[in-house]
Amino acid sequence: MKRLTFISVAAILLAASASAAHAQEWSFTDGAGNTITLDSPPERIVAFSSSAAGLMQFGIEPVGIFTDESTSEKSYAEFDLSGIEVVRTAYNELQAESLLAFDPDLIVTEYWPRTGDYSGGDAMRPDGQFADIAPIVGVLQGDSVLGLIEDYGALADALGADLDAPEIQEQRNAFEEARAALTEAAEAKPGLTVMAAWADADSLYVATPAGAAELNDFASWGLDMVEPDVPEGEYWGILSWENADTYPADVLLLDDRFGTATREAVEAQPLSSLIPAVAAGQVGDWPAWWIRTYSAYTTELEKLTALVEDAEVAGN
Repeated sequence: MKRLTFISVAAILLAASASAAHAQEWSFTDGAGNTITLDSPPERIVAFSSSAAGLMQFGIEPVGIFTDESTSEKSYAEFDLSGIEVVRTAYNELQAESLLAFDPDLIVTEYWPRTGDYSGGDAMRPDGQFADIAPIVGVLQGDSVLGLIEDYGALADALGADLDAPEIQEQRNAFEEARAALTEAAEAKPGLTVMAAWADADSLYVATPAGAAELNDFASWGLDMVEPDVPEGEYWGILSWENADTYPADVLLLDDRFGTATREAVEAQPLSSLIPAVAAGQVGDWPAWWIRTYSAYTTELEKLTALVEDAEVAGN
């Protein structure tokens, strides 16, 4: 009987041990639909710069950050990166040695479904070179910046963040207030049209709202966004400056990812006055593809709301 009791206790202990081990297993399904499963929760995380911002707002700090010229430093400018090594390279030129030096448990980047690309280049694909270093999570760069931020929240939660922390709740509440104010401003200006664009000396590139998550958000929250006549899947409707009045927008938002170059190009082009928004001085910033945090989104929405409140429909 004692032997049977000993065997029973041993079996219970073995089952408990197996259960505890299973409880430590970590699993996450990313924006590309790939499920990453690890024996234990990852601790050493390396992230693309925009992904680092998405995680750091929730208190998850990477051990290393990699970035290239394809992304704006604005995405992570609000954070103190002291003590975090940042590796900067040209696009698609990050070397495996740079990642290996971080000894990562997990690599976090972004997945762009319109093109199938991953931020950081081809080696960041799940079947790419860097997948041999550590599993890669691709957060979905989809049709909403709010959705993108919430997806970072889901990943941060899986990594142990407290999404109910007071500072996070405050940022979320401030964002919701800013979003409501934009909708109210848009409703107060029926007929007001808004166009987002990039420009150089030769051409005006009118953005398709479906190709930029923040523009898609603006439209869903009440702004009447200009839709250039382009084939599905295209990001831009390209106009010569002689045809800049093709879409007579009342408000013009200019791509500000890399400083003031787009605004300077518009200001230097006399034909830009063909656009009613330029003639009326109703020009603002378009935070193109770089927002990853509630706080940054709040700031940009407040700027946009002020612009809409002061704007008038052309001819009024």
